[in-house]
Amino acid sequence: MADYKSALEAGFEAAKKAGTARKEVKEILHTFKTEILNASNGKLLIEIRKFDDPPPKITLGVPAGASFAEAYMRMLREKPFHLALGASNPTRGDMPPKELAGWKQAKDGYPCTLSWGKKELQCEDGAALQDGLAELLKDPNIGEILFSLTTAVPPETKQTLVN
Repeated sequence: MADYKSALEAGFEAAKKAGTARKEVKEILHTFKTEILNASNGKLLIEIRKFDDPPPKITLGVPAGASFAEAYMRMLREKPFHLALGASNPTRGDMPPKELAGWKQAKDGYPCTLSWGKKELQCEDGAALQDGLAELLKDPNIGEILFSLTTAVPPETKQTLVN
């Protein structure tokens, strides 16, 4: 016979452990965001964001009973997205955020996965996540993206320089 009391207690313990891990991840990301913002004099904001996936290719297959227009409208309403670390320059509201690295997080908090270029880092704990974020910042391609965000000239300045 199943021991439901023990199972319930194990579930409570697992929930508590997962909550602690998710809180730790959130705190690490907050510290990361704050330190980068301060180090860049307010010109770099890096945080987890939603990025739209490319629209699916339209096929001629339409669900039974639905018109092509209905299927197309449903596709537009249900925009697929993914989570990623994105960077923006908060002083430049006219620039869209740049995607730096894919982000996946287990429901238990860990592992967290960072992926960019040909790299994929699985971070099993807080120390590994901190090291992974530091490795991301050291990547030359990521460095170029971040540098371009901090040195972007506002449109008004460009026009003044031309005249």
